[in-house]
This record gives sequence, C-alpha cells and structure tokens, in this order.
Amino acid sequence: MDFVNDIREKRTTNFSVTKIPVWALKEFKELCEEEYGDVYFVGMIQLMKIKKHYEEMTSRFDSLQKQIDELKSKPKSQLNTFGGKNV
Repeated sequence: MDFVNDIREKRTTNFSVTKIPVWALKEFKELCEEEYGDVYFVGMIQLMKIKKHYEEMTSRFDSLQKQIDELKSKPKSQLNTFGGKNV
C-alpha cells in the first residue's frame, strides 16, 4: 500500500484562496515571478520553510533571553568573567 501513499503525496490539485488582500496577492505573485520562475508552488514551499526556520529561531532567541535575564538577576558577586575572576 506504499504506492497508494506515494500517489497521494505526488498528485497535484488546484485550490483557491478567498478574502486575501490584493496587496498580499500582488506581493506573492511578484515574489514568485522574481525568485521562483513564476512557479507558485515553489513560492509556497519556500514560505513554509521560512516559517519553520523563523519558529525555530524564535524559540532559540527566547531561550537566550531567559539566560540573559537570569544573569542580570544574579548579584554581581556571583558573576564570573571569562578569566574566571569575580566581577
């Protein structure tokens, strides 16, 4: 039954989007024309990849911000510099 799943994953379909602002549609079309050879599905795939990358980076930045906040909350006598000396 793997061939059935392969067929489902590889088939194409047309779809429509309702209530999209005209400016957003124009920008998407321009992006696809300039960057992806006027192939809209490649533009969609790239936008999904960018979204995933953005979400990963956001979680990393959140983690860094928590670490910075923890360091800021420590008294100066507990902070060590790179040389190992207390500040």
